[in-house]
Amino acid sequence: MDESHSRDSLIKYGVFLALQKIDGEHVKVFRLTPKLKISHEKLKFDGDSVVGKPYGLFEIVSEQCQPLAVEKLIEEEVEQASSSVEPDAAVVKEVLAAVLKQTDSVEGSTDEQTAASPVAIAPSALRLAVDEARQELTQENVLALKKNGTTTSELVAKLVEGNKAYNTRTVFSQSKYIKRKTQKHSDRALILRPTLRLISSSYYTKDADRIANLRIDQLGMILQMAGIHYNKNVVLFDQTLGLVTAAVVERLGGKGKCVHIHRGSIAQSIPCFHSMSFDEKISSTFLPVRISCLLAGKQLPYDTNRPNYKEGPEEKKSKVEEDVEMNEVKPGTSEGGAPFYEVDEAALKRRQDRLDSEKLGLELIDRGADSLIIATRTVDPVSILEILYPKLRSGSTVVIYGPQLKPLIDAYEWLVKKNAIHMQLVDQMYRVQQVLPDRTHPMMSQHVVGGFLLSAIKAIPPPQTVEIAQKFENAD
Repeated sequence: MDESHSRDSLIKYGVFLALQKIDGEHVKVFRLTPKLKISHEKLKFDGDSVVGKPYGLFEIVSEQCQPLAVEKLIEEEVEQASSSVEPDAAVVKEVLAAVLKQTDSVEGSTDEQTAASPVAIAPSALRLAVDEARQELTQENVLALKKNGTTTSELVAKLVEGNKAYNTRTVFSQSKYIKRKTQKHSDRALILRPTLRLISSSYYTKDADRIANLRIDQLGMILQMAGIHYNKNVVLFDQTLGLVTAAVVERLGGKGKCVHIHRGSIAQSIPCFHSMSFDEKISSTFLPVRISCLLAGKQLPYDTNRPNYKEGPEEKKSKVEEDVEMNEVKPGTSEGGAPFYEVDEAALKRRQDRLDSEKLGLELIDRGADSLIIATRTVDPVSILEILYPKLRSGSTVVIYGPQLKPLIDAYEWLVKKNAIHMQLVDQMYRVQQVLPDRTHPMMSQHVVGGFLLSAIKAIPPPQTVEIAQKFENAD
């Protein structure tokens, strides 16, 4: 058991990884393949260098990743604390001390306190001539230092020493300069297993429109409103690249069912779900169902009108293009040079597994699910409600998310006509606070766009309520 756990904790080919630079602003989620060259926020390294190493903190030297042990980090902290010749540590301490003293002077400190400040403060750094070089170190010098293995702290210290305008900056500007240079030249990064928080952050900061502007706090709100928990049966329509689907499947914990309604022959455009790399037990709750089967009211077979794969004439080539895209047939060439297509038995088995899962999903929809979640970006939620709402059992929860308000208002009015109860249409505010000495304020560069949430509970229509009451009276 320990050996299996140790193998799972090592990075290998084919797994999804989450890369986050230390002091970086973005998270990159990618699949590790052989000979992969990775570039992220001025970090460049060979993907093969992380294979066989444990997840965690890495240092990049000459485009090679080397894991950092806790003992080395502690040793560096001790050396920086005990060494008085470490220029960057001294500068940082000096700047922080000056920040506090400058704040006291702004609030009305005496001239003696101002004179005691250890850092000279000027109104700005614009007194240098335009043609005068502000930095003694050139780009070639910086690259040479990095190539020689100079650490980030040593490099930032040399940049501070070589900056002629550093002493003319304000204390706050000096602090920002150190932070900016440390962030730019940092050679350390975290390589972790993808989580919902990391995946959500990656897509939200890179292109929020692809996940319908869904923030991580609103994702948690969806799970809370829908009452997702262990052994729950959920029907889901997802247009957020599988982010909501991944959250629901993870919350179910291997017990329950998540019926994923999708267009086309297979569930596509769900990279967030695939990035989680769920094991067999967790992924067994995922039941993809074609929306065409819901519209037809029964399970539809896949197209079995296949050509003679060994003949491969030109007029039949278009009929197997879809099978080639679905990896169910493999293109090849016969001895005479004519193309032919070999059936991929593994792909056919996957197709049969999809049919079996789809059958279970359709049966669950007919019995009635516990919750319905609609996370839409371009599809009208009312069109989904018209198909799935009548199949829900009484007391089921309905949660609809969308980046625009108008479609949710239409869905609200539709649910009112269907006698839904406990309806809520909410918007959630979310701001990140920058907490620094005397500079605590909301993050001004934060991307605050989000969406809207509509929740409701399906109630028994009044005529059925009367019939049930009459049955109880007759029974008495």
